[in-house]
Amino acid sequence: MMLNGSGDSGTVLVYLVISLVISWLIVYTAVRAAAGHVMDRAIPRLVAEVNTTADGVQFAVSNLGMAPAVDMTVRWFPAPADQVIARTPLLVVNGRFEWTVPVAAAPDETMAVRKLQLEWARDTDPSLGRRYSTCPVLVPSRLNAAG
Repeated sequence: MMLNGSGDSGTVLVYLVISLVISWLIVYTAVRAAAGHVMDRAIPRLVAEVNTTADGVQFAVSNLGMAPAVDMTVRWFPAPADQVIARTPLLVVNGRFEWTVPVAAAPDETMAVRKLQLEWARDTDPSLGRRYSTCPVLVPSRLNAAG
């Protein structure tokens, strides 16, 4: 019995496409199960930076995450919760919150690593709890006397 050559190549092509689709679905499902939860989390990712000037120290916190930070407060770590150095009601996605601590330059100034404690809510509903993040920053020694 003789088979048609074009029918055989069409069948092979269909089987090849089906096997590629099934292989892609298996790999996609495995990757999605392993790492998908990390990519889908809608949370703020806060990054702090510091710039020094002769008149003061400028701070900035940027939200590089996938959700806003509601009622964000900033304080030195460790420090009591009531010693807030900056506050904003909302830091939107790709937003930037800036403030300046007016303190004059000190002679023989050195730089030191200090930590900022960032506290925020994910929603305006306080029952959902608050989140915390600690960001190390390089600050001049003049801030040791200022706070």
